Amino acid sequence: MDIEQALAIIWFYLIDNNIEITAVVSGVMSVWLAKKESIWLYPVGSVSVSLWIYLCWIGFLYGQSIINMFFLIMNLYGWYNWSRKNDNNQKEISISRNSKQQNITVTISALVLSMLVYFCLSPFQVQSELFLYVALESFITALNFIAMWLMAWKRLKIGFFGLLVMHCVYLFLFIKNII
Repeated sequence: MDIEQALAIIWFYLIDNNIEITAVVSGVMSVWLAKKESIWLYPVGSVSVSLWIYLCWIGFLYGQSIINMFFLIMNLYGWYNWSRKNDNNQKEISISRNSKQQNITVTISALVLSMLVYFCLSPFQVQSELFLYVALESFITALNFIAMWLMAWKRLKIGFFGLLVMHCVYLFLFIKNII
């Protein structure tokens, strides 16, 4: 294969997968903007999650679609929350850490939410899917809900949840033979 053929393959891949590429690029941009504490993470993130809602739905990943619907709502809420100012025209919220009690509450909430999501997703899953797929997708969905809530409130524990979610998503995609 020469360079022209390789470039042609890349070009046609980009054209055929423009929605996926836009979703990924805008998602990466929103993470970078979050790291910079820029409020622009929310409109850019809204573009990304809107595209992921569509892509996951047509790919029969209903739990991931629900995550992204929640992310869209949380992007709007986060945008509102980060833009609030007090009477002195200063930001209402700033980066903070969870207390030990809050961490326990977050952990219990993630477990309970995982079970709730599992029972909500079960009727929509393809019958041939293994229990592991539905359980793992439910766990990932719950962790994503918690992580997005923590980010809207500028909590530092988002880093731990972000890493945990990322590894679970990769495991899920590997098991589903998507990657």
